[in-house]
Amino acid sequence: MLLKYYSVVILCLSVVNGEPGEPKCFSRFDYDEKMLMKQLRFEDKVQKFEDFINGLKAREEKEKEERSKLFAAELEKYKQENTEEINRQKTVVSEMIENMVNSKMKLQNKVVAFTATSPADSGSANSIANSMTFTTVITNEGNGFDILTGKFTCPVSGLYYFSLHITKKKSTIVNEAGCFIFLNGTKTVRAYVDPQIDADNGSYGVSNSVYLKLKVGDVVSIAHCFQLPSSRLETWTSFSGYLEQQVEY
Repeated sequence: MLLKYYSVVILCLSVVNGEPGEPKCFSRFDYDEKMLMKQLRFEDKVQKFEDFINGLKAREEKEKEERSKLFAAELEKYKQENTEEINRQKTVVSEMIENMVNSKMKLQNKVVAFTATSPADSGSANSIANSMTFTTVITNEGNGFDILTGKFTCPVSGLYYFSLHITKKKSTIVNEAGCFIFLNGTKTVRAYVDPQIDADNGSYGVSNSVYLKLKVGDVVSIAHCFQLPSSRLETWTSFSGYLEQQVEY
């Protein structure tokens, strides 16, 4: 019994003289109990730390899942918008191609061109109202030229090219020769020549041409031919025009 007591005392002293902060003990049971509690507290801290780490992991996984869902939603939205834009562009391109094809077909189907020769014996066409007429129509695609009035009425809106060629008969005295191309009663260009005096009774010709942008119903004619009756003109005097390019108004 005495030996046991001294052993306990020696143990307690060794513990008491141990490292600072160690719990004091008065018996082996008390020491074991305190060490057990210390271990339990350490294990509790470890468990709390593990729970904290697991919580961080769980929160990170949740945020990762939410980010994945958000990315997937944005990607799907982008795909949908991109698909709609692609379909819209396809529609626009298809409409452009269709319009081009239709315009080409319209141009192919609407050919306008005429040539008239041999001035009719209708006076001198000396005024704006008295247009030069012709007896022969070589070409009249689109039926825009009227042989009775000598006027061209535009059947298709567009850019037109017109030309006038005047040839004076030989041995007919004409001091000067010239006519105007009129658009809706307004002068545009003039084919005109004033030869030398000794050539007044000779044969000579003059030409001019003009591009005119016309709309349906516009009228082009030859008039104001000063001192130039049709009886003094060769039969190959001509008036021509054709549709260069169709233009929508």
